[in-house]
Amino acid sequence: MVDTAMTQPSIQEIIQSLGSKADNLLQVLCEVQHRYNFISDAAVDDIAREIHLPRARVEGVVHFYGFLHKIPRGQYDILLSDNIIDHLQGKEDITRYLLEKLKVELGKPRTDGRVTVDNTSCIGMSDQGPAALVNGYTITHLSKTRIDKMVDLIESQTPLADWPRKFFQVENNIRRKQLLLKDEFEPGSALKAVFSKKGMKRVSDAIITELSLSGLRGCGGAGFKTDSKWKICADTPSDEHYVICNADEGEPGTFKDRVLLQSYPDLVFEGMTLCAA
Repeated sequence: MVDTAMTQPSIQEIIQSLGSKADNLLQVLCEVQHRYNFISDAAVDDIAREIHLPRARVEGVVHFYGFLHKIPRGQYDILLSDNIIDHLQGKEDITRYLLEKLKVELGKPRTDGRVTVDNTSCIGMSDQGPAALVNGYTITHLSKTRIDKMVDLIESQTPLADWPRKFFQVENNIRRKQLLLKDEFEPGSALKAVFSKKGMKRVSDAIITELSLSGLRGCGGAGFKTDSKWKICADTPSDEHYVICNADEGEPGTFKDRVLLQSYPDLVFEGMTLCAA
């Protein structure tokens, strides 16, 4: 069991290393979670005081994120993906079987501190579920046979590094690439094409012009025109602008963000660079 004794000097040490600005709250909470295996009420008090934030705000952030916990986690922390697609793939039956085999209650650490089992929101594995995270590592295609093996490994305290590699295998499952993904991408080629444009007052003008001609739209439900969105952001008066990769699998059953970051990171980063230009 991880030593969960938290002292104010230790919390202060974490905050000093990361910075006491309110903007660093999430990073501080993640480090406390990593170091102590949970975030106690006393830690919330100390963090609120040291960062000069209302306690309710710190508590709210802890409760919002599924990977931050108010009670200690087990040596093996299993988080089952609770997406509707996982349920359709037999997640409820798998959960009951896992709890029975480990002799543990959902959301509560086992008395020996060996294991915890809980639910979490979609982890982007709907195409190969039921799926779970074990100490942050993805395990796909959960079955009773696979769970039997996992339980044996947990009870023998086998390090995750020695678990069968096939447990952690994640496929991209692309069946038809179509236009956007079918050709090999040369890193930097999109940037070269844009910066070679002549007669443009701003690089962003060239990019937005190309986007407008392409008719590209966002992949969200609204289908917002990409050129309009980028132009609004570019024209917003500010000394600083930020481009954020929102890799969120919030829509039930989606896994496109995970596939793009897993198999096409160069496309993602170059697209973000073009947006920032």
